[in-house]
Amino acid sequence: MPYLYLLTTFYTVRPTTMWAGIVIDVVSTYLPFTLFRDSSPIHQSDAPKSLVANKSILNDLSVQICTSVLAAAVYGLVVYGSFHGWLPAFLIVHFEGLRDLSGAYTADLHLVTAGFIVSGYAAQSFLFMPALGARPDAHDLKMAEFDPETATLGQTVWYNVWGYSKRSRTLIKRTATLAIASAMQTGIRTYLTIEGVELAGAAGWAAMWAAAAVLVGGVFWWVGDVDGVFN
Repeated sequence: MPYLYLLTTFYTVRPTTMWAGIVIDVVSTYLPFTLFRDSSPIHQSDAPKSLVANKSILNDLSVQICTSVLAAAVYGLVVYGSFHGWLPAFLIVHFEGLRDLSGAYTADLHLVTAGFIVSGYAAQSFLFMPALGARPDAHDLKMAEFDPETATLGQTVWYNVWGYSKRSRTLIKRTATLAIASAMQTGIRTYLTIEGVELAGAAGWAAMWAAAAVLVGGVFWWVGDVDGVFN
């Protein structure tokens, strides 16, 4: 979506073209996983509680809607703040042949956020749901036995660096995956397919979306930072 969003907002590509591209990307990614790989128990409403934690929360439609809207709001705030901050000047310097910057100056926060509802739903499905449904593992039991008085220096460092629960570790790894994948896909595609885009420009545009993904992950961690969830 970041690549198509760039074309629609600043290169006068029609919104219908953008949405057609999004549908093609989603279908081409979703169908192979649906046809050739079993769905995770987290995404199965009839999965046994022994496999999925917090099942009642995961199946709560209001939770799914609220977390999707929350993720969309984070994306919207990052993009809207960039539009009214550093981004216009950055685009002028690093995107030769840019056709129209009015989209940055006339952007409305509510409309920008509404445009990311689909991305928000995808983010909560990829980040929040798997983390919320993760059950404690052997690592959690090992960390629970940690004693700072008898632990070695290496054990203490490891505990402070990666002594998180299974849910927090799931959220951290998936957030890192989303940020890196978004940055690489957006940067490479922007640099190689749009004439006049400098490498620094593609990297900056990609970094904005990676930062948004990290913020979404951080907000989800904050939402779940209560007893029995992400601690």
